[in-house]
Amino acid sequence: MTHLLTRGLAALSVVAALFAAASCKTAANGPEKAAKAAIAAVQKGDFDAYAATFDMSESDQKILAGMIEEKAKEQIDKKGGIKDCEILETTFNEDKTQATVRVRIQYKDGSDDTQNMNFVKKEDGSWKQKLVK
Repeated sequence: MTHLLTRGLAALSVVAALFAAASCKTAANGPEKAAKAAIAAVQKGDFDAYAATFDMSESDQKILAGMIEEKAKEQIDKKGGIKDCEILETTFNEDKTQATVRVRIQYKDGSDDTQNMNFVKKEDGSWKQKLVK
């Protein structure tokens, strides 16, 4: 549990920047669709639904949801909110069971961030986010 919290806090700035995107231009399937669903959950303020997009236990998802809710809004508000979000590219590992979705987020204060969302393909064909150090 402590390791999860450490990893979660280390990744929090990356994760927080991705959450409240106003509109992302995405492909209709695969990890891009999962990225869009994750961002839509944060747009609605549903941090539990956002945390459920991660490949982890429900108890760890609840911890992550609380951390995100506490920090993400504050960070985004400091930049005036999200103006736009664009998926730049998706790269896959050799057997297409993992993907990195590169996202550019534009803020209303004129700044922008480019971030990676990392996904793993589950046995049922769904894509779940994974935390990376």
